Amino acid sequence: MKNKFLKGAHLSERKFKEILKLFSEDLTATQIANISGVSRVTINSYLKKIRMQIVRFCENLQSETAVSGVHRLHRAHGADVVQDTAVGVKPEVDRLMRPVIFGIYKVDNKVFTEILPDVSRSMIQAIARGRSVLETVGTAERIRRFNGVVDLGQYRLYHLGNGHHEPEAKAMLDDVDGFWGLTKHRLAKFKGLNRNTAFLHLKECEFRYNNRNEDLYGVLINLLKTFPLNLS
Repeated sequence: MKNKFLKGAHLSERKFKEILKLFSEDLTATQIANISGVSRVTINSYLKKIRMQIVRFCENLQSETAVSGVHRLHRAHGADVVQDTAVGVKPEVDRLMRPVIFGIYKVDNKVFTEILPDVSRSMIQAIARGRSVLETVGTAERIRRFNGVVDLGQYRLYHLGNGHHEPEAKAMLDDVDGFWGLTKHRLAKFKGLNRNTAFLHLKECEFRYNNRNEDLYGVLINLLKTFPLNLS
């Protein structure tokens, strides 16, 4: 069946666009399945692929702005600006023991996030209080390049004070707070977030926040027209 948005689809383009429209309106998989008449299993499969394409888009945008934007911003504060690779999950034992912790920073009017798999709750609390121990000095400097860090286990945002003396400081803090408000509201709908899917949902929140003033359905249509999904 021909579908320019979904290669190898057994679903019409019209039906897929209906699903995409419902997704853009931030409905749950159950709600989308009930409205569209498509099985929950199929909806979950499609939504995962849509989110994975959103992740690729966000990471490409992030890499394009990182070299100039992040380095320019944090060079002014004398911070370590080594760019980390975002990691979605850790080994099995860490999934059971560590909370999901991520950093938030803003560059060129866009908010970006990175999951920090090697950062513990106690590290964030110490750094937020302006303290660090010898073993975590490098980690502390790396964390401080973010404008905020969130502990998803406690649904808590820590402001780290970066950029408070810059002219755009208030706008930066407003965006960090605004992004966390959106993310907290959205993730609460899932009533517990699987660590394996945390990265997908986090990047979806990033995408939604950065396109909050746009027609999200139109943005998604253009994205999937350029980079279609593939069921294989």
